[in-house]
Amino acid sequence: MKKTFLFLIAFLLFQSSGYSKSPDSLYTFTAYGGAGYVRNIAQFDYEFPSLNKNGFLAGLRVMWKPDYLVRAGIEVGRTDLYSVDESSIPTDSGTTNLQTDVYSWNFMLVFSMSPMDNLEINVGTGMAFNTVNNTAFGNESTSTDGGSVFMISSGYYFPVSEDLMVGAELRWMHIPKYDDQTISLQLSIAYTFLEY
Repeated sequence: MKKTFLFLIAFLLFQSSGYSKSPDSLYTFTAYGGAGYVRNIAQFDYEFPSLNKNGFLAGLRVMWKPDYLVRAGIEVGRTDLYSVDESSIPTDSGTTNLQTDVYSWNFMLVFSMSPMDNLEINVGTGMAFNTVNNTAFGNESTSTDGGSVFMISSGYYFPVSEDLMVGAELRWMHIPKYDDQTISLQLSIAYTFLEY
């Protein structure tokens, strides 16, 4: 997986050497804010009947867009991974109800290119902090573990004004620590807040 990701970055950087937007294009900073639906497509060793792989994600990305094909930026976001709400589970200590919520905060370095007008392809990698909230036998516990995260997405944006665009983004994300893989579709707004 890492070799594939490094190959994509090398390809994008290689392509950027021969392209530019236009002779008078500016350097810009653009902020992307989005939210939408996410589904965990990973296979679990055991799946409770109440296992819910659907959830919500939201994120903010800031991209530096120079006079080249390849852009770079940072992204922070939160995504649900799965939840369980199971009742009357038999254990050695009696029966209990189990509530589990698992989500991830992701911090990524993102590279982007626009092979055609309004279409953007993004690849990113960074750190993911997975949080597990458990409630069982009337006790609550929370644990957080860090690991890597990889992302590939494509987005299509419609210009609303010179600085504002709206669109949608389709994304695949992989968190190797627990082998979670998600597919998501989110609505997004892009705003160019600085030009120089």
